[in-house]
Amino acid sequence: MTSLLDWIATAPLEELRKHPLHPQNKPEKLWRFYPAKAWIPPICQRNYGKWKKRRVIDPGIVEVTSETGEKLYLVKVILPVRVSTKTLYEILDLADKYGIGWIQASKMGNLIILCDSEENARALAKELRDKGYLVGGWGNRLWNIKICSTYITCTTAVIDAVTVEKALGDVLYEYTQKELPAKLTIKVSACPNACGGGFDASDIGIVGYPASIPMMEGWRIKVLCPPRSLLEACPVGDIKMIKDEKGRPVGAEIRGQVCMACGRCHDFCDAIAYDPNEIGVMVLVGGKCSNTGAGPGMAKVVIPFIPAEPPRWPTLVAAIKRIVDVWVANAKKGERLRDFIERIGWNKFFELTGLPRPEEYIKPLDKAPGWTSYGWQPLYLRRTDENKRYIGTRISNDMMAISAALFEF
Repeated sequence: MTSLLDWIATAPLEELRKHPLHPQNKPEKLWRFYPAKAWIPPICQRNYGKWKKRRVIDPGIVEVTSETGEKLYLVKVILPVRVSTKTLYEILDLADKYGIGWIQASKMGNLIILCDSEENARALAKELRDKGYLVGGWGNRLWNIKICSTYITCTTAVIDAVTVEKALGDVLYEYTQKELPAKLTIKVSACPNACGGGFDASDIGIVGYPASIPMMEGWRIKVLCPPRSLLEACPVGDIKMIKDEKGRPVGAEIRGQVCMACGRCHDFCDAIAYDPNEIGVMVLVGGKCSNTGAGPGMAKVVIPFIPAEPPRWPTLVAAIKRIVDVWVANAKKGERLRDFIERIGWNKFFELTGLPRPEEYIKPLDKAPGWTSYGWQPLYLRRTDENKRYIGTRISNDMMAISAALFEF
C-alpha cells in the first residue's frame, strides 16, 4: 500500500488540491510534508529545466520560451515594502483577468504576474500603468529599492527606511524604465543588523547607524528590565553593572569601548534609546552575489555617515544619484557597479563622484581586520568623534549647512 508521503510526492496537482487535508480545504490541518510543486503553475512544471530563451519586450514584460515551444510572459510590478490588502486584491483581480491565475513574489520585493500571451501581457501592463502602478525593472534596469520592515515590526531600527525608499524612488524612477549598463539593486536597512541586505549583495546599500552609543537612563533599568539579563544581552560585553553599597545590582551603563551598535540592548530594554540628534546612515557600494565579471563580493563603505534628514533625505539622495549617474556615464555594457569600480580603481571612483575619501576622516588602525586603502573599517572600531570629523569639524552644527557643505551637488 502506498504511503501518504509517497502519494503526495507523486500525485498530480489536481488530486492534491482535492484532498481533504489540503490547506485550501482545511487550513488548520497541514501536511507535515507539503510538495513544492503545489506552488508551481502547470506550465512551469511541464517545462522545468527546459527554458532556453529570454526576451525583454519592454521594461515591464519578459517573454521566456521553452524548448518545447511553449511561451510564458512575465509582467513585473514594482511595489513598496508596505501595501494595503486593497492594493493586493486589485492587482490579483487584474492577474485573474489577464493572467493564468498565478503570481510570483521576487526577492527584491516585486510582484510578477504570469500571462500566456503577449497580447494579454501588454494589456495588463497598460492597465496597471493607467492605475498608477510602476511596471518595469526587467533586464538592465533598477530592479527595485528593497528595504526592511523598520519601525512597524522592528525594535532595533535606527531610522525609518520607508522614507528613504520613497525619497530615492521619486528621484530614481527613470532608471526602472531606461536601459542601464547592467542591472542595479539598492537595499536599505534601518540598523546595522542589516536584515534588509544593505551590507552584502546589493550594488548600493544604505544602513541606518547611530553615531554615538545608545542613551541609557540608569535608574530605570531595575524597573524595566533585570540588570544581569541586560548584561547578557550585549554580545561584546560593553555594558557595566552598577551596584549599591551592599553589592546588589541597581542599574547599568554602556561604556562605549567596543559597542558595535547592534541594538540588542535597545531591543531588550525600553530604558535604552538612540540619541535622535546622533543618528544617520552609512552608504556602501559594490555588493554582488553573481559570479559574472569580478565575481561575488561584499559591499564597501564609501560614506561612513550622513546625518538623518527625514522625510526627503536631500543629502543622501544627492549622493546616491551622483554614484548612479557616474556609473551610468562611465561603465561598459554588462558591467555591474562592482565590476566598474574594480576596473577603474577606488581612487578614480572617488575622483569621479566627488565624494570625500573616508580614510581622511576615519582613523585607520594597523591591526584592524579588512582595513584597506579605500576606507573600510569594522563598525565596532568606529568612534563618535571620527564620524563627526567626517561630516566636518569646520562645518556648523546646522543640519542644512552640513548637507550643503558635505556634498556640493
